[in-house]
Amino acid sequence: MAVIVNLTISVKPELRQEFLHELSIILPGTKSYSGCHWVYLSENDDSDTIEAITKWDSREAYESYLAWRQDSGYFGPIGEKYFSGEPTWRFMPVIMDFNK
Repeated sequence: MAVIVNLTISVKPELRQEFLHELSIILPGTKSYSGCHWVYLSENDDSDTIEAITKWDSREAYESYLAWRQDSGYFGPIGEKYFSGEPTWRFMPVIMDFNK
């Protein structure tokens, strides 16, 4: 079953623009990963968070992608440098899709 994944990241305000630049480099790789339909990046106007909203073939496809990112060693250093809190994930199974 397809799933929408919402990753919320609290970013250190002084490093926000640098973090967004990093994401502009890595998110095309996310989009090209097997099982990814689309990637959106947005700001939450009510907080200092960045939200990555993606659609995947399944939660398993996303978890495979996440393991690949973690195995690359990229997440540890980027989190230590830019995050001001723990990221949170929400997984929302798609029950109807009107975009086909």
